[in-house]
Amino acid sequence: MLYYALRITIKTMKLEILQENLAKSLSIVSRIISSRAQLPILNNVLLSTDRGRLKISATNLETGINFWIGAKIEKEGIVSIPAKVLTEFVSSLPPEKVQLESKQDGLKITCGSYQAEFVGLPASEFPPIPFLKEKPTLIINHLIEAIPQVVFAAAQDESRPVLAGVFLKIIGQELILAATDGYRLSKKKIVGFKEMEKIKELEKGLIIPNWALSEVARIAGEKEEEKKLGLNISPQSKQIIFAIDEAEIISQLIEGEFPEFEKVIPDKTETKLIIEKEALLRAVRIASIFARESANIIKFEIQNEKLEISANTAQVGSNVSEIEVKTEGKKNRIAFNSRYLLDFLNSVDSEQISFEMSTSLNPGVFKTVGDKTLLHIIMPVRIQE
Repeated sequence: MLYYALRITIKTMKLEILQENLAKSLSIVSRIISSRAQLPILNNVLLSTDRGRLKISATNLETGINFWIGAKIEKEGIVSIPAKVLTEFVSSLPPEKVQLESKQDGLKITCGSYQAEFVGLPASEFPPIPFLKEKPTLIINHLIEAIPQVVFAAAQDESRPVLAGVFLKIIGQELILAATDGYRLSKKKIVGFKEMEKIKELEKGLIIPNWALSEVARIAGEKEEEKKLGLNISPQSKQIIFAIDEAEIISQLIEGEFPEFEKVIPDKTETKLIIEKEALLRAVRIASIFARESANIIKFEIQNEKLEISANTAQVGSNVSEIEVKTEGKKNRIAFNSRYLLDFLNSVDSEQISFEMSTSLNPGVFKTVGDKTLLHIIMPVRIQE
């Protein structure tokens, strides 16, 4: 269940905290702040004491974040300060103890011989951000590893909002993640979770903004120790909240119908390759240099046990790379946007990639060898023969 933060009425806040902890927390929290904030208060972070810790919060009205860090609290209080200048100042301080003291709507910071006073806004103007009062309904640790394999395929613009999100749905005892921008599709399965039955909303399917999931993965990746990822869903307020130890990310769900992506998965294969991932990544990266002035188009020419990757542009020149592969089926050719290939290859750790295709006009299917839970599809580029 989601709860809204309680207002702290005590004006004066006084505490001591380590500079490196405060700097790191401000850097994480301030990422959520929009460069085109609708209201002045949305440029701020909210600093508040909470049960012996300092809580730092930020929101852009669609996504919010709460981050707790240990501190020596002398006086309870709350204050709202512009995020950018506060983060820059704290990051520039030496790694020593920092004293924070609020004065009405402002904040005084002292660190050794360095001192500054910041002008804030009334904390009462800061939008309320939900937080978890109880333990998360569900723990899905494997979701942390799955997010980066899917989220990059979501649309970056919001002209079609449903494509700017990642689709999550329970089918049996599998949690399906899918993202597509209309030109590519990533699908990932997390298997064997009976506990998922606790969240009935996932049986219907949810669409979560790609930015929120990217931030979840980024925060989890910055922690060296083992992470636990919990989540709660509030169908009434159409929100989802992710809990990663001392951090909580709250996001609005995207309304709408996600495309029936299963229909674009090819059911016929004429040619199949097994390719060393690093060799493919190097060849695509080199070809992309020559493809920049020609809409990033690179060509695959498949011969017996060989894959030829090429690109050419009148203004730059041409390039051909040849790598050894294991082939099944007939010779073939196809062209792709190199950026889509690089995004996929940089998202997986597998040593070998499986590539399947039928004709030059049908989607190419990429899988990681030894992992049947991941599928990536890229639409081809039509080229003149």
